Amino acid sequence: MKNKSTTSLQHSQHLIAGLLPGDSNIEFFGCREKLEVKFTQNGKTHDFHELSSQDHSTLMNAYNMNHEAQNVLQAYKENGNFVSRARQLELYTYFMYGGTDTNPDIVDGKLQEPENYRHTRDCISLNFKPIKLNGNPLKKREIFMLDEMLQDHKNLVIAMKMGISESTFAQHDAELKKKAGVQSKPGLLVEAMRSGFGQYFNRV
Repeated sequence: MKNKSTTSLQHSQHLIAGLLPGDSNIEFFGCREKLEVKFTQNGKTHDFHELSSQDHSTLMNAYNMNHEAQNVLQAYKENGNFVSRARQLELYTYFMYGGTDTNPDIVDGKLQEPENYRHTRDCISLNFKPIKLNGNPLKKREIFMLDEMLQDHKNLVIAMKMGISESTFAQHDAELKKKAGVQSKPGLLVEAMRSGFGQYFNRV
């Protein structure tokens, strides 16, 4: 009986957060077509408007403190019209937490760090949230380099696109590997994929 319970727990650790009954943590996930947000909690899937007042306030407080996000989303339009404050909050949640993984986005009422999720390669979220590799924040040029590498573009081609020399590219590449905690290009790309890079490729 004890072994069976341990096995079940190990399997549950690979499930999307909030999918098990009794798991009160929250995992947000984005619906890409309409940029809408749903969440899993206590074994069920919920619409964004079903958030508790406490969790809604937690998100709103985070949004209010992110002035860069407000600048972007207050200017955001749908069907030619500026979106409401409520819609801004849902969009903020989508861009910050739209990926689906085993790490909950709200744990015991506390909002966790934003994900590396991007709606598109040049997602507007790049203007208001950090993208990290192995826990280290990346510069925009480093994000560009990783995106290009994941499309199997050669270093010389990437350097030309960036308008820099191969030697300068090599310096940036060495810094990237240092941030990733690896010494090889394959190791760098594996860490990039593990961190959520490349999930937007082949999407409109």
